[in-house]
Amino acid sequence: MNPKQPYIGYKSSFGKKDKYRIVLIPWFADFLSPLIPALAHLAGYRFVNCPKTSKTSAEIGLRYGNNEVCYPATLVLGDLIAELQTGKYDLNNVAVAITQTGGQCRATNYLGMIKQGLKNAGFENVPAIAVTLGDGVHQNEQKGFKLPIMKIFNIGVNALFFGDALFQMFSAATVREKSIGQSQKFFDFYIEEARKITLENKPSKLLSLLKNAVDDFNSIEIIEKKLQKVGLIGEIFVKYNNYGQVHITEWLRAHNCEVLVPPMASFFLQTFVNQYVNHQNGINRKNVITFTFLPLLYKFLNKRQQKFEKIMEKSRFYHKHASIFELSQYAKEILDLSNQFGEGWLIAGEVANFSRQGINRIVCIQPFGCIANHVVAKGIERRLKQHYPDMNLLFLDIDGGMAEVNLHNRLHFLINE
Repeated sequence: MNPKQPYIGYKSSFGKKDKYRIVLIPWFADFLSPLIPALAHLAGYRFVNCPKTSKTSAEIGLRYGNNEVCYPATLVLGDLIAELQTGKYDLNNVAVAITQTGGQCRATNYLGMIKQGLKNAGFENVPAIAVTLGDGVHQNEQKGFKLPIMKIFNIGVNALFFGDALFQMFSAATVREKSIGQSQKFFDFYIEEARKITLENKPSKLLSLLKNAVDDFNSIEIIEKKLQKVGLIGEIFVKYNNYGQVHITEWLRAHNCEVLVPPMASFFLQTFVNQYVNHQNGINRKNVITFTFLPLLYKFLNKRQQKFEKIMEKSRFYHKHASIFELSQYAKEILDLSNQFGEGWLIAGEVANFSRQGINRIVCIQPFGCIANHVVAKGIERRLKQHYPDMNLLFLDIDGGMAEVNLHNRLHFLINE
């Protein structure tokens, strides 16, 4: 590059005139991604899911991105470019979007890499959007995109709780079912029904739908067999995205392990603990309205979550998860709650919660080089083992150049000890 040549930034931004565009989003989790376009429709946008992440996504992401960024960034970029390359979309009528976490995670800065990748692939006229629930968008001009939180809040909350509950039932049933594929059939049916209800914006109907789902999953004929329970924790993308985790969950199930994954809701609910801790530490100041509003909001969300939990108690293999404030108390035994980067203190809290439930085999997965999660995962391994000596912890780093056989060998050691 000529040092005298002026820098030319990304050509396109999402303006008010662009609201008509189709917005492509990368596939995230099977129990949540199908519901996102319906929520976006209620918000006035046309979101379309990319196909599920695949080897093609990884190859394209590496080709047009930077192989030194974390693996989820590579896959997300690959998902978007692969879909644009199909030729199905008018490039004057399409945009792309990703979530933006803020804070220390590199996901805050994914947009710059994605824009460069789109530019490298010849799609620099396609606007890129950052979708966030936090304190605003970082480093991205998008005057035409504003998420109407209050408009979709009620149905969005119920959709998240429903997805968590459905995934828990599926995980318990699929490893025990006598007729292979029965639980997947039910899962696909109920996630589609949930999508329709979300599109109708009828939150209470998701509670009724969950009751029906509990009955159907309870009716699945199972094989009585001894299963090892394995907790799966770690970075949010690789924890819930099947390809992103190299299908570790499927491998464990194939080896007679029931995989228990904490609900995604915990990732979002931890902000209520973080806000309180940061206020106590003088990091942020709450005004009277915020100080009053946050506890009321948590009380509302907790009450709503309990409605779903009450229905789930009738599920045959119901697994109760601790509340976010219980998890924070467990985590305080291991590290200071000021550790909020990456998954934050949540990793320590989830390890402690599993231990208290007698689950002493845990896989913690994270993208290779994810410094935020290395600090609050591998960085506290000694303290975790001091507090929970019976705990068998396996930390796995996921990357595009890893050998799957190496991961499987290490998993064998975990489940055969």
